[in-house]
Amino acid sequence: MFEINIENEIWKFKNFLKNSEKILLINHRRMDGDAYGSLSAFYYTLQKFGNYKVIATNDEKTPEAFEFLDDNQIFDTNISLQDFAPDIIISFDVASLEQLWDVYKNNLQLFQNTTWINIDHHISNSLFWNINIVDTNASSTCEIVWDIIKSFELEKYIDSKIATFLLTGIITDTNSFFNTNSSPKALQSASEILRFQPRHQDIIINLFKKKPYERLKLWGHILENLKDIKNGKIVWNSVPQSLFIQTKTTDKDISGLIDEFLTTLDGLEVWFLLYELPDKKIKWSFRAKTDLVDLNKFCSKWWWWWHSRASWFVVEWKNIYEVEQEVIQELQKLI
Repeated sequence: MFEINIENEIWKFKNFLKNSEKILLINHRRMDGDAYGSLSAFYYTLQKFGNYKVIATNDEKTPEAFEFLDDNQIFDTNISLQDFAPDIIISFDVASLEQLWDVYKNNLQLFQNTTWINIDHHISNSLFWNINIVDTNASSTCEIVWDIIKSFELEKYIDSKIATFLLTGIITDTNSFFNTNSSPKALQSASEILRFQPRHQDIIINLFKKKPYERLKLWGHILENLKDIKNGKIVWNSVPQSLFIQTKTTDKDISGLIDEFLTTLDGLEVWFLLYELPDKKIKWSFRAKTDLVDLNKFCSKWWWWWHSRASWFVVEWKNIYEVEQEVIQELQKLI
């Protein structure tokens, strides 16, 4: 655990922003609702109140799941960052440099020599650059961005569109206020954002109530072949790339399975999924209902990004079933 004076970091950020003209925004690859929502909300806020040249970049375009939020494609995946030469870089929901992948690796000198504002809420954040607005008590990065907007006295620029981005991150990271990070402050922030008439129902319908037929087929295969130990207290499955091909889905269709189905298993305390990405990397998604597993000790064996009850990692060039055995062995040591 680390201590950061958030108010002081926000004050420093405000001064840098005043003296900047060109701003680069970035979030992590394979962006989720919080990464997409926090960056997009700040992108449109900057465009409203300042005479800034703002570029948003990522290795990937906007995920299809979030296209209902915006009719513009704000991510430039082919920008020449050396030609753009930003005055500051702002990252959203990025816990470590490894999550930035090629856009960082291909512009290493620029990233290392530019003032960087790191906005995040993960306990695993490596505090990697100049200004670290990292609040591990926040439900989401969107909650922190809302705090920044209020601190900068920019509420007058918030409209329904920006509010919808902010609410998306809070809703997705709290799993509709079900997860343990659904703090009083998270609820208060959501309540304040609702004053700007975000498309609350659209968020719920599109992200929680719509399922493509192929995705349900994939989920059915995974649920039918669940594995468990400790009398069903720990449940998991491994998903090879061949299953995605068979069901005409991608690893992005995994999203929602853990929170919508596996959480409903009676007596379950720990559950996880391993799945093979197209480039042969193995991704892990982990959730815990209780303290059956000490997540801090567990995560120390690999390079992880984690909350108190959730974590994920990416492993390169290993067989998915070898990774599965490693994970199970480590789990059994800690129980």
